[in-house]
Amino acid sequence: MRCKNSQGGVALIEMLVALVIGMVVVGAVLATYLSTGQTGRLQSAWAQMDEDAQIGLGILSSDLLMAGYAPPVSRDAETSVLVKTYNGRPVFGCDRGFQRAAVNTPAECGGSVNSPAIEISYEADLDNTVVTEGKPSDCLGNSLPEGTSGFTYNRYRANSGALQCTGPKGNAAPLVDNVEGLQFWYGEADSANPRKLVRYVSASAVQDFSRVLSVRVCLLITSAEAVITVEDDALKFYVDCELAPKASSDGHLRRAYFGTTALRNKMPF
Repeated sequence: MRCKNSQGGVALIEMLVALVIGMVVVGAVLATYLSTGQTGRLQSAWAQMDEDAQIGLGILSSDLLMAGYAPPVSRDAETSVLVKTYNGRPVFGCDRGFQRAAVNTPAECGGSVNSPAIEISYEADLDNTVVTEGKPSDCLGNSLPEGTSGFTYNRYRANSGALQCTGPKGNAAPLVDNVEGLQFWYGEADSANPRKLVRYVSASAVQDFSRVLSVRVCLLITSAEAVITVEDDALKFYVDCELAPKASSDGHLRRAYFGTTALRNKMPF
């Protein structure tokens, strides 16, 4: 009786089918990995931008809440209005920055940069500022020379991709990175009714800074790294602080963040 040899091999077509299936599986896994990685980079970039904006707006809002502060020294007998050591402008702004101001004196417009700037003035003491060397400090943490209290002029603008503050001594330093633009609008009260806020305008349109009751701020924040790919082309579109549509050309995300702060030391009672 003859035995038939039934041993056989894998056909070429079977090998090709297995190879194709394997490539599809590997491709799907690779695509998922790349997609997940890009999603993670975008989420990280948005989170970083939100954090930068929160810190920047928080710094400005905290200083604006102190604008115009000075301790009362007496009360007018007829009007009951408190008489303070300082009754000047709480804030002052320029659409193109300040002149190089003298140490610890009010700023004046005349800058050459295309960046709005704001000056916030108040009396600093050991309770409303960070205590440095036993003395109150300016926006950079530098101690003021007067002792337990002293007047400070903190000046903010966007410079070299950061929110920058210049203290009353004239020295400047960045506070928050990835700030591409900065804009201010001033809420001005009616001259006949100091309780009635009638308009928000840019610095050049303010008639009297002593009547400013609130300030609206916009920070244009950019991502630290270029994360926009061809597949995410729609993410390059954004609106700036003037609500004008723009498109990013360098792969960086951008978003405008807004905040409004009332000047509580200037609110009429």
